[in-house]
Amino acid sequence: MARGLVPFSPSALRRLRTESNGRSGRGAMTAEELARAVGATKAQILAYENGHRVPEPPRVRAIAGALGVHPFELMDRAKQQTWALADLRRACCLRAEDITKRLNVSAKNYRRFEAEGIVPSRSPRFVDDVADVLHVSRRMVENAMNHTPAVQRRKERTAELIEAMARTYVPQAGPWRGPSADDPALIELATAFGRPIQRIRRVLTYELGELRQAHVRAQRENVIARFDTDRVRQMRAREAVLHWHEVTAKDLAQIPQRLERFHRSAQPSDVWQLLVDLFNVDATYRPDTGNWAVTKLLCNDPGVLPRHMVQHRSIDDVAVCRLTVQGVAHVYAFTGLYTHLFPGVRRPVRPSRGRSRVIQESFTLPQHGEQLVVPDPFLESARIAAAGRKVALPVRLSPSYDLNIGTQSLSATTRELLLDFEVPAP
Repeated sequence: MARGLVPFSPSALRRLRTESNGRSGRGAMTAEELARAVGATKAQILAYENGHRVPEPPRVRAIAGALGVHPFELMDRAKQQTWALADLRRACCLRAEDITKRLNVSAKNYRRFEAEGIVPSRSPRFVDDVADVLHVSRRMVENAMNHTPAVQRRKERTAELIEAMARTYVPQAGPWRGPSADDPALIELATAFGRPIQRIRRVLTYELGELRQAHVRAQRENVIARFDTDRVRQMRAREAVLHWHEVTAKDLAQIPQRLERFHRSAQPSDVWQLLVDLFNVDATYRPDTGNWAVTKLLCNDPGVLPRHMVQHRSIDDVAVCRLTVQGVAHVYAFTGLYTHLFPGVRRPVRPSRGRSRVIQESFTLPQHGEQLVVPDPFLESARIAAAGRKVALPVRLSPSYDLNIGTQSLSATTRELLLDFEVPAP
């Protein structure tokens, strides 16, 4: 398949139209029926199916809608796993200008995203938004990003630059200051990721700082291995040196991919705090179980939460949310990096080794079994208010429910609905 061209598949059209249990749910369609549905002639449909003509993108979208399938199911999908971003867009029968209009972004920003995989720094939900416009999963968009030639070249070059910077800065004596702001490698990386030099410098100060800690430990063990008079301690120290060298090599190899992952999904500090708040009350996904946080007690605007990291639903008329598997992974992977970028932010409370997470205080709605939790910042302030009042603090959850927050208790009650009755005239 030529780069930049996703060919229409006549055989896919013929198969989808004629299969008896088509995804449209209406069974097989004749060429004439499909033609009427899309404003074409029977001869045109047959020409498409026989490969004599190729339909224009609007016609492909119309055909896909009539058949009840996604447009790229009408494409030659033999190499779908190698599609780049431009290929995926064309397979969805959309032009670049179609996406810029729907997302209300500049053509320049979208061109950089499609050509280089650079996510606009002020649009932390950009990848989710593109997936929504294309009507595909985020995973499919990220897979296409990985196959975009410029992204592949950036990964290779990033690995070279990071390795060179590690050799330069990690072994340096004295206090750790990270890479120099005028380092050409740092400047090249900032350009490659479309981020300010100072931000990339702070990111790499953290990432290379982790390598430096392993390097220092290896050096300490090396001194013991060389000069300690106890042979048992020497042997253990030699094993420790090998261990820390392995840790350093493994972590070094992971930095380029971590930079890609982080800059595709990095959130501003206030949104990161919300993710941490969900994590700390264990509002996380588990099959058939897990807590749900009350959304209105977490934030005023649920729209700021990244959709691939936070799942939303309603229990009766109470909006709730929790971290997805991807959200939990993001918190685990990038806690150190966020706390380095945003000093003073709340940190996730992780379970001790060998212990499960602390069971959070929860409540249920009347006649519902799901466990609901209140994010810590709201709960703490509410309990301070309740202690001052010396009575439970009522909080409105929805038109149907109240939450009563006491200094040691949580309980939900049904709101009393007052009905106005018209008094009949005497």
